[in-house]
Amino acid sequence: MGKHSNKPAGSENKNSDRVKDRKPRISPVVRFVVTFLVLLVLISVGFSQLFTRFHDQILWLMEDTAAISGGVLSLFSDQVYYSGVFVTYKGFSVEIIDECTGMFEMLIYLAAVFSFSTTVRKKLIGVAIGIPAIFVFNVVRIIILLLAGASSFRMFNFMHLYFWQVTLIIMISTIWIGWLYLVVYRDGRK
Repeated sequence: MGKHSNKPAGSENKNSDRVKDRKPRISPVVRFVVTFLVLLVLISVGFSQLFTRFHDQILWLMEDTAAISGGVLSLFSDQVYYSGVFVTYKGFSVEIIDECTGMFEMLIYLAAVFSFSTTVRKKLIGVAIGIPAIFVFNVVRIIILLLAGASSFRMFNFMHLYFWQVTLIIMISTIWIGWLYLVVYRDGRK
Protein backbone atom coordinates (compact mmCIF):
# COMPACT_ATOMS: atom_id res chain seq x y z
CA MET A 1 0.00 0.00 0.00
CA GLY A 2 1.15 3.57 -0.72
CA LYS A 3 1.66 6.32 1.81
CA HIS A 4 -1.33 8.45 2.57
CA SER A 5 -0.86 12.19 3.20
CA ASN A 6 -3.25 14.84 4.49
CA LYS A 7 -1.52 17.50 2.38
CA PRO A 8 -3.31 18.84 -0.67
CA ALA A 9 -2.24 17.35 -3.96
CA GLY A 10 0.75 19.12 -5.51
CA SER A 11 1.91 20.87 -2.30
CA GLU A 12 5.12 18.83 -2.12
CA ASN A 13 6.23 20.27 -5.46
CA LYS A 14 5.51 23.87 -4.40
CA ASN A 15 7.58 23.54 -1.22
CA SER A 16 10.48 21.91 -3.03
CA ASP A 17 10.32 24.66 -5.69
CA ARG A 18 10.56 27.32 -2.97
CA VAL A 19 13.60 25.65 -1.47
CA LYS A 20 15.24 25.49 -4.90
CA ASP A 21 14.44 29.17 -5.60
CA ARG A 22 16.07 30.41 -2.40
CA LYS A 23 19.42 31.99 -2.89
CA PRO A 24 22.05 30.85 -0.45
CA ARG A 25 22.41 33.42 2.31
CA ILE A 26 25.85 34.66 3.11
CA SER A 27 26.65 34.99 6.78
CA PRO A 28 26.99 38.64 7.88
CA VAL A 29 30.36 37.77 9.40
CA VAL A 30 31.63 36.25 6.15
CA ARG A 31 30.27 39.22 4.20
CA PHE A 32 32.06 41.64 6.56
CA VAL A 33 35.38 39.78 6.41
CA VAL A 34 35.33 39.49 2.61
CA THR A 35 34.27 43.12 2.17
CA PHE A 36 36.91 44.26 4.68
CA LEU A 37 39.70 42.38 2.91
CA VAL A 38 38.64 43.59 -0.54
CA LEU A 39 38.34 47.19 0.69
CA LEU A 40 41.67 46.96 2.48
CA VAL A 41 43.39 45.77 -0.71
CA LEU A 42 41.69 48.47 -2.82
CA ILE A 43 42.48 51.21 -0.29
CA SER A 44 46.07 50.00 0.05
CA VAL A 45 46.68 49.87 -3.69
CA GLY A 46 44.97 53.23 -4.27
CA PHE A 47 46.74 54.87 -1.36
CA SER A 48 50.09 53.45 -2.44
CA GLN A 49 49.67 54.97 -5.89
CA LEU A 50 48.58 58.34 -4.50
CA PHE A 51 51.26 58.32 -1.83
CA THR A 52 54.01 57.66 -4.37
CA ARG A 53 52.74 60.36 -6.69
CA PHE A 54 52.02 63.03 -4.05
CA HIS A 55 54.59 62.23 -1.34
CA ASP A 56 55.99 65.77 -1.25
CA GLN A 57 52.50 67.23 -0.86
CA ILE A 58 51.79 65.23 2.31
CA LEU A 59 55.06 66.07 4.03
CA TRP A 60 52.97 68.46 6.16
CA LEU A 61 51.37 65.47 7.89
CA MET A 62 54.74 64.25 9.14
CA GLU A 63 55.77 67.76 10.17
CA ASP A 64 52.45 68.39 11.96
CA THR A 65 52.69 65.05 13.77
CA ALA A 66 56.21 65.98 14.92
CA ALA A 67 55.13 69.50 15.96
CA ILE A 68 52.10 68.27 17.91
CA SER A 69 54.06 65.48 19.62
CA GLY A 70 56.91 67.86 20.48
CA GLY A 71 54.49 70.59 21.53
CA VAL A 72 52.58 68.33 23.92
CA LEU A 73 55.78 66.92 25.42
CA SER A 74 57.19 70.45 25.83
CA LEU A 75 54.27 71.22 28.17
CA PHE A 76 55.93 68.87 30.66
CA SER A 77 59.62 69.46 29.97
CA ASP A 78 61.90 72.20 28.75
CA GLN A 79 64.27 69.62 27.23
CA VAL A 80 62.22 69.17 24.06
CA TYR A 81 63.18 70.43 20.63
CA TYR A 82 61.25 69.86 17.43
CA SER A 83 61.84 71.09 13.92
CA GLY A 84 60.46 69.78 10.64
CA VAL A 85 60.03 66.04 11.01
CA PHE A 86 62.42 65.66 13.99
CA VAL A 87 61.59 65.62 17.70
CA THR A 88 64.33 65.51 20.34
CA TYR A 89 63.88 64.87 24.05
CA LYS A 90 66.87 64.86 26.43
CA GLY A 91 69.23 64.31 23.50
CA PHE A 92 67.25 61.39 22.06
CA SER A 93 65.94 62.20 18.59
CA VAL A 94 63.31 60.56 16.39
CA GLU A 95 62.36 61.27 12.81
CA ILE A 96 58.64 61.21 12.08
CA ILE A 97 58.23 59.33 8.81
CA ASP A 98 55.00 58.45 7.03
CA GLU A 99 54.54 55.25 9.09
CA CYS A 100 54.67 57.39 12.26
CA THR A 101 51.66 59.55 11.37
CA GLY A 102 48.97 56.97 12.06
CA MET A 103 47.63 57.21 8.51
CA PHE A 104 48.04 53.48 7.84
CA GLU A 105 46.12 52.64 11.01
CA MET A 106 43.46 55.09 9.86
CA LEU A 107 43.18 53.26 6.53
CA ILE A 108 42.66 49.93 8.29
CA TYR A 109 40.02 51.53 10.51
CA LEU A 110 38.26 53.10 7.50
CA ALA A 111 38.14 49.71 5.76
CA ALA A 112 36.55 48.19 8.89
CA VAL A 113 33.97 50.98 9.26
CA PHE A 114 32.96 51.01 5.59
CA SER A 115 32.76 47.20 5.49
CA PHE A 116 30.18 47.03 8.26
CA SER A 117 26.55 46.94 7.21
CA THR A 118 24.98 50.09 8.67
CA THR A 119 23.73 53.49 7.54
CA VAL A 120 25.96 56.03 5.82
CA ARG A 121 25.29 58.47 8.67
CA LYS A 122 26.61 56.02 11.27
CA LYS A 123 29.65 55.28 9.11
CA LEU A 124 30.41 59.00 8.85
CA ILE A 125 30.08 59.32 12.64
CA GLY A 126 32.54 56.41 12.90
CA VAL A 127 35.00 58.27 10.69
CA ALA A 128 34.52 61.54 12.60
CA ILE A 129 35.17 59.83 15.93
CA GLY A 130 37.74 57.22 14.93
CA ILE A 131 40.22 59.21 12.85
CA PRO A 132 40.90 61.86 15.55
CA ALA A 133 41.04 59.13 18.22
CA ILE A 134 43.68 57.25 16.23
CA PHE A 135 45.65 60.46 15.70
CA VAL A 136 45.60 61.29 19.44
CA PHE A 137 46.61 57.75 20.34
CA ASN A 138 49.45 57.97 17.84
CA VAL A 139 50.74 61.22 19.38
CA VAL A 140 50.67 59.55 22.82
CA ARG A 141 52.59 56.61 21.30
CA ILE A 142 55.30 58.93 19.94
CA ILE A 143 55.63 60.73 23.27
CA ILE A 144 55.98 57.44 25.15
CA LEU A 145 58.59 56.29 22.63
CA LEU A 146 60.54 59.51 23.18
CA LEU A 147 60.40 59.03 26.96
CA ALA A 148 61.54 55.41 26.59
CA GLY A 149 64.32 56.32 24.16
CA ALA A 150 65.66 59.06 26.41
CA SER A 151 66.06 56.57 29.23
CA SER A 152 67.07 53.41 27.33
CA PHE A 153 67.67 52.75 23.64
CA ARG A 154 66.99 49.07 24.27
CA MET A 155 63.60 49.93 25.77
CA PHE A 156 62.88 52.19 22.78
CA ASN A 157 63.62 49.36 20.34
CA PHE A 158 61.44 46.90 22.22
CA MET A 159 58.52 49.29 22.47
CA HIS A 160 58.86 50.54 18.89
CA LEU A 161 59.28 47.13 17.24
CA TYR A 162 57.07 44.88 19.38
CA PHE A 163 54.91 46.54 22.01
CA TRP A 164 53.36 49.26 19.86
CA GLN A 165 52.75 46.96 16.89
CA VAL A 166 50.44 44.80 19.00
CA THR A 167 49.02 47.81 20.81
CA LEU A 168 48.09 49.52 17.53
CA ILE A 169 46.06 46.48 16.45
CA ILE A 170 44.28 46.44 19.81
CA MET A 171 43.71 50.21 19.59
CA ILE A 172 42.15 50.03 16.11
CA SER A 173 39.93 47.14 17.21
CA THR A 174 38.90 48.92 20.40
CA ILE A 175 37.93 52.12 18.58
CA TRP A 176 35.98 50.10 16.00
CA ILE A 177 34.17 48.03 18.64
CA GLY A 178 33.47 51.22 20.61
CA TRP A 179 31.91 52.73 17.47
CA LEU A 180 29.75 49.62 17.06
CA TYR A 181 28.43 49.78 20.63
CA LEU A 182 28.15 53.54 21.07
CA VAL A 183 26.87 54.48 17.61
CA VAL A 184 25.72 51.55 15.49
CA TYR A 185 23.85 49.52 18.13
CA ARG A 186 22.91 52.40 20.41
CA ASP A 187 19.29 52.62 19.23
CA GLY A 188 18.91 48.87 18.72
CA ARG A 189 19.07 49.12 14.93
CA LYS A 190 22.00 48.71 12.57
